[in-house]
Amino acid sequence: MRTDIVVQDVASFRIDPALLSRPHRRTWLVTSPAQHQKLLKRGRADVFSKTAVLEEFTADSLATCVEEMRNDLPGADRDEVALLCHDEYSLGVVAEVRARLGLAGDEPARLAPFTNKIAMKEALRCAGIALPAHRDWDAAAHRDDPEGYVAALEEALGWPMFVKPLDESGSVGARRLDDAAELHAWAEEAGSRRFEVDEFLRGTLYHVDTAVQNGEIVHAEANAYLHPCYEYVNGRVCASHTLPDDHPARPSLLEFNRRVLDALADKPRNGAYHHEIYQRPDGSLVFLEIAARAPAALVPSTSRIRWGLDIEEAHFRLQRGEGLPGSRTEGPHAAWVYFPKAEGRVSRLDRARLRSDHHWQWNVEVGQTTSAPQDIRDFAASVLLWNDDFDTLRRDLEVLDSHTAVITD
Repeated sequence: MRTDIVVQDVASFRIDPALLSRPHRRTWLVTSPAQHQKLLKRGRADVFSKTAVLEEFTADSLATCVEEMRNDLPGADRDEVALLCHDEYSLGVVAEVRARLGLAGDEPARLAPFTNKIAMKEALRCAGIALPAHRDWDAAAHRDDPEGYVAALEEALGWPMFVKPLDESGSVGARRLDDAAELHAWAEEAGSRRFEVDEFLRGTLYHVDTAVQNGEIVHAEANAYLHPCYEYVNGRVCASHTLPDDHPARPSLLEFNRRVLDALADKPRNGAYHHEIYQRPDGSLVFLEIAARAPAALVPSTSRIRWGLDIEEAHFRLQRGEGLPGSRTEGPHAAWVYFPKAEGRVSRLDRARLRSDHHWQWNVEVGQTTSAPQDIRDFAASVLLWNDDFDTLRRDLEVLDSHTAVITD
């Protein structure tokens, strides 16, 4: 009997974990204390017939944990163990543990371009994919000659510049720098982490979410962000919506996405990809980044509403070798919005008036003291909305974009 061990450190389940149960397989979980508490709060801890709570997700600690879990299996079943992962922060560690323990699945070389943004861009450069101008941040060069180093960056990238860690997601640690003074100040607090420095991209940010089976694309759809994700930490909503079939950008986005995946020849062959693409004001497309996981926030929900496919559930199904559900029905256009938290004490919660069908979720309550978010995962309220009429959905998004859902004093 096969045993699937889901590994989860940072990323929450967007799906109902009960969808992971299989009568013919054991489904176990290795999770962090924070995610275990969320599972208990949802009343879904019993979905997994065995759960291990791990304080530290290193290759050593995870390998030890998995080996201990395997030792509880009957002898013949110990070779029928697979590690499943939807958590970007754990992908590399999981791949290393597979290699150490001789488990089937993607090994480190296939995940390398997806866990380091510079390696990701280098893998695409030779394939002729349009990339933003970028540099690997050299803290030593800046320390030795601050003015000369910044002048060289200015010549290569211009102002403003955009810095982000090589191994993060959700705009964690990302920042726009408008001039040399801001860059010098940022460098003082950057520490020893590895960063990339990019040209600042302008235009419209899209995401294409793809399901791949045996290396072939079996589902791909395009979505548009309302704003670039990094603006969330400055108080703007984070939101995206599905694109209608006749949207003028859709064909070129899907083709660009195919070219990027083709260029990453040695990639995971079964699972989901979350690909972010900028369209410059002149209409040209430029690669931003791609992740070997399902999209986060409420994108799995908009995918399910619009295309009848929950992209996170698809990610797990494909890793298990199950393929996609055979029958899917297209539904209304869909969108989601995250409202960021603000500094202060929450005095009132206010829902906007919308014409679209929608669902609100509050993540704060009156009387609570909140702080500005550090990343997109930290939201005050979320809205999932859907409508057969795309123009009405877009107008409702504009309402939400200008709405203050959480009033603080």
